[in-house]
Amino acid sequence: MATERTLLTALAALLAAMVFATPASAFPGFYVGKSAAQRSAYATHVVIAKKGDRSVVTVATDYDGPLEPFAFVMPVPEDVTPDRVKILKRGAIDRLERLTAPRFHEFWETDPCDPDPVKQEWERDLKVTGAGMLGGGSTGGERKVPKEMLVTVTPEFMGEKEYGVEVLGEADSKNLRGWLTKHGWVPPEGMDQAMAPYLQAGMRVLVAAVDANRIELVGGSRAELLPIRFHTDKPYDSVPAAVGLLDLDKAQDLFVYVLADRRYEAKERPNVFPPTNIAVDFVVKERVGEFYNALTDLILAKQPRAALNEYAWPSDGCGEPCVDEPLGIGELMTFGGDVFEEAVPEEERHPKASELTGQEQKQEDAELEELKPADRAREKKQRAADRKELARRKALIARNRYVVSRLHLHYGKDSLGGDLRVGPASGAVMGGVWIPKGKNGEIDTEVVSTQVDRLQTRYINLHPWAGMMDCASPARYRWGKPPRTYRGLRKIWVAEDLSRKSRTQIVPAKVVLVPIPSLGLAAAAPASADAAPAGSTAPAPSSSAAADGAKTSSCGCATPGRGSRTGSVVGLGLAQAHGLGARPPRARRKHAHTTPEPPGRSR
Repeated sequence: MATERTLLTALAALLAAMVFATPASAFPGFYVGKSAAQRSAYATHVVIAKKGDRSVVTVATDYDGPLEPFAFVMPVPEDVTPDRVKILKRGAIDRLERLTAPRFHEFWETDPCDPDPVKQEWERDLKVTGAGMLGGGSTGGERKVPKEMLVTVTPEFMGEKEYGVEVLGEADSKNLRGWLTKHGWVPPEGMDQAMAPYLQAGMRVLVAAVDANRIELVGGSRAELLPIRFHTDKPYDSVPAAVGLLDLDKAQDLFVYVLADRRYEAKERPNVFPPTNIAVDFVVKERVGEFYNALTDLILAKQPRAALNEYAWPSDGCGEPCVDEPLGIGELMTFGGDVFEEAVPEEERHPKASELTGQEQKQEDAELEELKPADRAREKKQRAADRKELARRKALIARNRYVVSRLHLHYGKDSLGGDLRVGPASGAVMGGVWIPKGKNGEIDTEVVSTQVDRLQTRYINLHPWAGMMDCASPARYRWGKPPRTYRGLRKIWVAEDLSRKSRTQIVPAKVVLVPIPSLGLAAAAPASADAAPAGSTAPAPSSSAAADGAKTSSCGCATPGRGSRTGSVVGLGLAQAHGLGARPPRARRKHAHTTPEPPGRSR
């Protein structure tokens, strides 16, 4: 075993060295160092929070290169100054990535003899309730504390020492090569041509020097850098990704999250909804990232410049199932809400507290009467201050509700096709949220226009009931959350950290249980029952059968997955057999997959 570990370690080191030899850049900027050594970035997350013309932009990228002083350089709007730059904790980006990522979800057939209504996993209350330290429900006797008083409402930033940030003036920005050389940095080849369009547009240059001793390694010489945030009063609707193509010779990932009052999408490039609510083999569960990478490559083979619209949901939710708690008000402040609050009038930021009702006043008087006279006045004053703070917090939360949109680009030098421009979508959409029905697990897989955005990329797996049915009239094929006897890990697996996941280990043609002709996929043979998780009450689902209809979404974005009318499909179809163009809206259609009932076994 020790020899095997040693061999694997050596192999990992060799692979890391091979990756290190490949220059790349996936973020809206580029790296410079004290030498001409190659430096790479493989995945970048950009968060754009918008309110009016004001934008707050957060950029988080990774780094692979020499562990010596380096800096990243990126163009920023001309009104960005050092006091408008903040450093965030990496966990803020990690949370946003997980909450919006494509996810795997299992549906379980409910006990046919249980008369209770079917419940879904996301209907379980995961919050701690009650009094005390964990519940936080009351303080000082039985007085209940409103939930708004128990949350963090301020942004979290790192110290300024994490980066040495400089925002160059107009003259130094235009003479970027001279400035970098003067300060000991080696400009990369092609920098002048790459930066010219931004500098001609009047943008400035932000240079963030990184102390290599303070970065967090995630494997070999690869590190994840702390997010850097800036805000501007000018519209920020274009992510300057093209400048990141300096020295790039392999595909990279760019994730853009927009927090605004409506859903956002890409402009001047195709918007594509990945297949969602697709039945897949159980093997995908813990390898959903590898599966999604492979599926992405099939989509991009049809549309290399496509922007994958993977998620759109109000910020007070996070999908079904939800990977974690929704973004809190403190996190929304971190991503830009604190900047937007500066423009809010004082009377709105500090509204008057609501008056107590007659019953509430009577109860408070009775509670105060029980206190010692010396404590009574202090407690009364504190309660008045608490009510005022509660009103402030409620107004703050109400003002900072957003629609969170996630766009994903996976590209190479020849497929990026220019910067990523974003803008408001034509309307809200809903997709990937329906529940299987009936013996065949019939489920809606369309993305349709709606009033409130509820779009997620979800892959499903069904567990038919395999226990006893000791009742006169069993009610079959009601799909919901796991039974109480389930002993498996109740974790939601998501496609995260995609740039580090294999793109070839999982073959979609072998795990997609329904045909997707437009992507060249037929229904795969089912996995054996022993692929089910330990402690499960049912085996992994078996083969799936036909459905119908090739069509696109009714919102104008292409939706890969549907095939011809004669084929059987559970997916979101390409507009044509070999294209992703938009077509006129059509009525929503449901599609089925057949899951043969397994042999019964005792409970």
